Amino acid sequence: MFISYKPVYLEYYKTKDFILTQNYTMSHTIFLIIALVTTGIFVIQFILSIFFGDIDADVDVDADISSVVSFKGLTHFGIGFGWYMYLAGNTEIQSYVIGILVGLFFVLAVWFLYKKAYQLQQVNHTEQTDQLVGRECVIYFKQSDSKYTVQTTRDGAMREVDVISESGKAYQTGDRTIITSYKDGTLFIQ
Repeated sequence: MFISYKPVYLEYYKTKDFILTQNYTMSHTIFLIIALVTTGIFVIQFILSIFFGDIDADVDVDADISSVVSFKGLTHFGIGFGWYMYLAGNTEIQSYVIGILVGLFFVLAVWFLYKKAYQLQQVNHTEQTDQLVGRECVIYFKQSDSKYTVQTTRDGAMREVDVISESGKAYQTGDRTIITSYKDGTLFIQ
């Protein structure tokens, strides 16, 4: 007796399960493509910024709402949304809502990081030595009887400068004092 499997095999393709499987596979593939493309764009931007500096004119220095709705913002939304939807593996409305929230979280995280990076960026302005008068300093080490090297903030960073004690007071490493005057190219402490 010969039994043909062909009609049964073709009937499977007409069922609802096969159609759902095909839709699942197609949407699954679409989310994977979104995730891979946006992740690839991010990796390329990251590598270019490391080796060639920030050549992307997309960054808004004010870190306002326009930096959220930018190419980088859309890229990060695609990363969060695409990977979540791919890993979630279903196309229910709850998954879309959570995927959109994950994408928005990625965008807001990037906006927050750009805002903080912008705050770290400092305008380097050179301070004259006489502008250090009145500034607190910490004794770093003693060079001779009244000559010391101290640490103080200068040009927005901690710097070491040489000072002389006017009063002849002996200081220990770590003592705090104030730069009191500047005469003939020399800084003095109390």
